[in-house]
Amino acid sequence: MSAVATMISTETPWWTGVPTKLIRKTTLIPAALNHLPVYTLTFAIPKNATFTGRAKPHSEVKIDLGDVVKVVIPNYKPKSYSMSALREEEFDITLKVYPNGRASGFLDRLKVGEEVNTFGISAKRTRNPGSFVGIVAYGVGITEGLPISKAELEKGDAEQVVLLWASRTSEDTFWKEDIASLTEKYPEKFKIVYILSREDREGCLHGRVNPTVLQQVFQPTHKEEARFLSVGTKEMMRMTDGYFAEINYLMPKHHLIPKKG
Repeated sequence: MSAVATMISTETPWWTGVPTKLIRKTTLIPAALNHLPVYTLTFAIPKNATFTGRAKPHSEVKIDLGDVVKVVIPNYKPKSYSMSALREEEFDITLKVYPNGRASGFLDRLKVGEEVNTFGISAKRTRNPGSFVGIVAYGVGITEGLPISKAELEKGDAEQVVLLWASRTSEDTFWKEDIASLTEKYPEKFKIVYILSREDREGCLHGRVNPTVLQQVFQPTHKEEARFLSVGTKEMMRMTDGYFAEINYLMPKHHLIPKKG
């Protein structure tokens, strides 16, 4: 029993994961009549765990390359989540809780001190750097979009990083302090633009993402050096790649993290 609890052995399939303790739960958006709740769950990185197969240690997850944490949902399947932060002994998952959501509902009910099995897994992608980086985050996709924006700024080879965050209303946005801190640290390099589909608010674009919006928001000095990434549902990301193609940014040439295959 102890071996199963501390490692994935050759007798234990890698996709079962290792017990991972929830140590903190932070409310970013409380549940309300018109808004689904958003939480950051902080987990302790499992110690003395070994991994086989496609699984990888949590500490080796590459947030900037699209690696994910797989959370093993009982009586369901492993669910992929982007790490919103990785520290020496703990990591964060930031998620929206959906009505009747099997995975998000289970994690919402998880109490501090309880465990869920998890494992890291690599997207096996490589970075395609450029002097201009444009990122489109749809809704809770900001949990991947902002950390990647931060990583691109820290790497230093991008002269400008522009993040477009598409939300329904301003009340659906969060991480205001983190965004302000990044803007203050990189005043000449980082810019965030909000587009709201259900609210007309000063300082924000109104409507939905389309080729015209992308052309308005992303204006690289050298078009050949422009790299883009969208974060949302698979359908949203395919749609956005098509929008970029309409304004002459063909993928995967202009993709920041090209998909394998």
